[in-house]
Amino acid sequence: MNMTASGGRKTSLRARIREAGGFYQWFNTTLIRLAGPAQLGEGRGTPCHRCGADKADHVLVDGELHCPSA
Repeated sequence: MNMTASGGRKTSLRARIREAGGFYQWFNTTLIRLAGPAQLGEGRGTPCHRCGADKADHVLVDGELHCPSA
């Protein structure tokens, strides 16, 4: 959609920003196209400082975390 109807030249950046609904909308659309959508959730989880496994894999006994390998 960067081409004009007559002549086949690229439209100016100012015209593309106006078509998108303003600078913020244009920048956000361009950024999402390049980087992808935002990641939702915690991701991979927090690693244990002793064994390196996810803390979700550990067992909580009497207020202490026990590593899954131990």
